[in-house]
Amino acid sequence: MQFDPARIDAGFYERLRDHYTESEIVELGVFIGFNVGYHTFFRTLDFYPMFTPDGRLVSQEESRRIYGETPHSHLSADIQQAVAAAAAATGGAVD
Repeated sequence: MQFDPARIDAGFYERLRDHYTESEIVELGVFIGFNVGYHTFFRTLDFYPMFTPDGRLVSQEESRRIYGETPHSHLSADIQQAVAAAAAATGGAVD
């Protein structure tokens, strides 16, 4: 929805209707829309992901060390780079 809204076409909604009611589809869309907005706002505040690629909860300082100087969404991040940085920061492999 955020990066390629043209992909959300009538066929997409038809496939959703195989699994969800109309009300559930609207609720899902609103939830996604609010979250995209929240994350867009958070980027303006220099927020970093709260979790490492392996799922550990970390401070903003540790997240900055793992993800680099530019905060970004996990959707657009180079996950392999983040995994390698997390392993280096913890002294071990990260799954």
